[in-house]
Amino acid sequence: MVVCLSASCVSINDDNSLPPYKGKLLLDYNNIEQSSFNIDISFSNKDSIIQIKKPFYGNVLKIKVDQKKNLILLPTEYSEPFYVPDEINRNFKYWLKQCLLSRSFNIDKTIENIDFYFTCKTLNNKTDYLIKYQDISINGFLYKK
Repeated sequence: MVVCLSASCVSINDDNSLPPYKGKLLLDYNNIEQSSFNIDISFSNKDSIIQIKKPFYGNVLKIKVDQKKNLILLPTEYSEPFYVPDEINRNFKYWLKQCLLSRSFNIDKTIENIDFYFTCKTLNNKTDYLIKYQDISINGFLYKK
């Protein structure tokens, strides 16, 4: 998945203030392989969960996120492991929450010599997002359940 930072000023006191989200995700690897998935995101005080699913296959990847701690990737037989730099590990939950609570959110950084781009725009309860990391591009949309 992740030197300029701009974001809307939104603060979050409690993860319970965020509803669950569902949507679609399109994974593009090296502009060659494209795969479409369903995505569910649920937030809790401890570990929030991102489930990436494919119809008829079920979960292909489950990600636990905790603010200021590492992403925990729980691969299934269909997913391949990949490296996530420490800065992305520590900040991803915060960035994701800001993405979902802001009308517009942008990160464009170089982390460990790897370009990371994460942008979101929300309009009428639909959040469109794009994440670029190494040769991977992830884009899609999310709705509140």
